[in-house]
Amino acid sequence: MSEIYAEEIIRNKRKLEQAASQAASKEDLYQIENDISNGYVVVKYETLELEEKTILDGRLTMLLPTRFEEMNEDLKAVKYPGPEGPEWVYSNESGDISITFTLEKGEIKPEEVPEVRDVLSREMKRLYPASAIEEKKTIGDGETLVSTFSMDIPLVDGDCYHLLFLRAVREGLVIGSFDCSIKEKKQWQQIMMQILETLKETDA
Repeated sequence: MSEIYAEEIIRNKRKLEQAASQAASKEDLYQIENDISNGYVVVKYETLELEEKTILDGRLTMLLPTRFEEMNEDLKAVKYPGPEGPEWVYSNESGDISITFTLEKGEIKPEEVPEVRDVLSREMKRLYPASAIEEKKTIGDGETLVSTFSMDIPLVDGDCYHLLFLRAVREGLVIGSFDCSIKEKKQWQQIMMQILETLKETDA
């Protein structure tokens, strides 16, 4: 075997090993078990720093990606048209990942929230009969109780993962939702269940 041929084999072997290492690294990032206590999450190979944000005009705080900001009114009008759109929307820069909040004022006890969740899930099933209601859950207890359900909603530009959550506060009931592409569903499911546990009412 000539020296030149041997060197070529070694170079090709190193290239294959490097490609395999990079592929494994990407796979690890995709399969990563996100833990928000680390201060960041990884979604679609991108690291998102987390920080506690004051939301709903100072009524609540919640851990959210640092890059999420309140959606500008022009984009909000396009994405959520009509008078029944959410009051507050926080999203990434492109607006394809968003979390919304609406405050329904009135008296409601935390233990009544799961019942309201069930009513809303039935309404969503009526609107999207081909979509299954998934992951009915209750997180926390007492005043911190949050009830959730999720479903995949068919849209013109691709299916959307839709998570709805509810929490009682002093002024009434907070109804929130999280939306992202179905392609990122698996990662955001895990992340959002942790993030919802950070939802806190302020003293304001």
